[in-house]
Amino acid sequence: MSKFFDSDVVKESLKELDDLQKEIFHEMFELPFFSKEKKKEHLGKMKLFLEKQKNFIFRISLSDDPDAIEMKNTILESAQMFGIGPVNNVSILFEKMEKSIDALEKSLDD
Repeated sequence: MSKFFDSDVVKESLKELDDLQKEIFHEMFELPFFSKEKKKEHLGKMKLFLEKQKNFIFRISLSDDPDAIEMKNTILESAQMFGIGPVNNVSILFEKMEKSIDALEKSLDD
C-alpha cells in the first residue's frame, strides 16, 4: 500500500465513508416505505456522504502519490459510467451530484 493510504487520517476517512455508504445502501431497500421525514433524513445522509467524499477527494488531489492519483482518475471514470457525463474536474462532478440531491429534496417538498 502507498504512503498516502497508510496514513491513519486517510484510513479513518475511508472507514467513515464505507460505514456511511453501507448505511445509505441498506436504507435504499426500505426507501419506498419511508415517511417524508425519513426520506429527508436519508437525503441528509447522502449530503453528508457527499461532503465526506469531497473532503477525501480534496486530500487525494493534493497528493502526488501514484495510488492516490490512480484513485482520483478511477473516480472520474466511474462518474462517466454512472451517467454523470464526462468530467475531468472533481468540482464539476460534485456540483452535478449536489444538484441531483437538491432536486430529490425539492421533489419531496412539492
